[in-house]
Amino acid sequence: MLNIKYDIVGSFLRPEPIKKARAEYAQGKITLEELRKVEDAAIADLVSKEVAHGLKIVTDGEFRRRWWHLDWLKEFDGFTTEHLDKERNGVVNHIELGYVCGKIRYDASRPHAEVQAYDFLRSEAAKYPGVIAKKCISGPNMILVDNYLQLNRRNVPYYGENVDLLIEDIAKAYQDAIQDFYAHGCRYLQIDDTSWTYLIDEEFQKKIAGFGYDKAEVLEWFRKVSTKALEGHPKDMVIASHFCKGNFKGHPLFAGFYDSVAPTIVQIPYDGFFVEYDDERSGSFEPWAPLKDSGKTFVAGLISTKKAELEDHDYLKARYEQAKAVVGDNIALSPQCGFASVEEGNCIDEDTQWKKIDLLVSCRVFL
Repeated sequence: MLNIKYDIVGSFLRPEPIKKARAEYAQGKITLEELRKVEDAAIADLVSKEVAHGLKIVTDGEFRRRWWHLDWLKEFDGFTTEHLDKERNGVVNHIELGYVCGKIRYDASRPHAEVQAYDFLRSEAAKYPGVIAKKCISGPNMILVDNYLQLNRRNVPYYGENVDLLIEDIAKAYQDAIQDFYAHGCRYLQIDDTSWTYLIDEEFQKKIAGFGYDKAEVLEWFRKVSTKALEGHPKDMVIASHFCKGNFKGHPLFAGFYDSVAPTIVQIPYDGFFVEYDDERSGSFEPWAPLKDSGKTFVAGLISTKKAELEDHDYLKARYEQAKAVVGDNIALSPQCGFASVEEGNCIDEDTQWKKIDLLVSCRVFL
């Protein structure tokens, strides 16, 4: 059971020393070891600030990552990415999309950058009594999203057109990765997965229909791989899921209500569900009514990480109570997303970021 009253989603704005060091590394001016030293110093400082601002659960801000999802997915054998330029919001952005290039597996016998990142985070969190280190990784559905629904690659190496076999291997890879994190002391894992909100957006539904995919079929892919990925996970390891409507440099990617996907999502045996609800784009809380008395925690993402304006305290309390009336007492509060799903970050400054965290923590008086 996820026993919390407030929490963060994970990512934080990258400080200037990291931006500078990552640029120098990309240009070949510094080594990976030198980059890691800069990242370590920034993460240590971040954890100190998180604790000072009242957070009991801390993350490393995803300071070692370029992308919220791909840096993790590239830890798997059989998955890689391609680089391309894509226009969004009037700006041409250099992006990556992932695809299956061979048999998907997780090799726990070799070092993994994301596991090493967790080791460092855990060592920093241990300096503060009662503080928990949370690891955030992207979910198994995202492999299917990028390969099939973005790049539309039906015939892939090793699997051909056998999606069921691919799903089995993705799930097994996640099972092995979860066991690896557990062996390194992780007891709170958050699986981020925006795949669900791809399927509530009308424009994206048109896109996948044009590829020849059926929404119900894709939802079943997601349900199956997400459920199998959690099979056999340690019982004393809390695993929650976060999904929002996308966050690229502070801009949402999708729009729509959760009604058509929530019945599938709540079947997956997560301990908690972090869901974006910071504006009218999300609709009512009613789709999550099945969580009431389920023992699972609904985490209401009511505080925006995209807008600089601070939410009104009384407004947050009223919205929280609306959600509580639907989902019951197992409810917590969070921001609707991270502050930097990609390394460029959202369109707010660090001072505003910490004011948002202070607002979150101040709400504990009514949680």
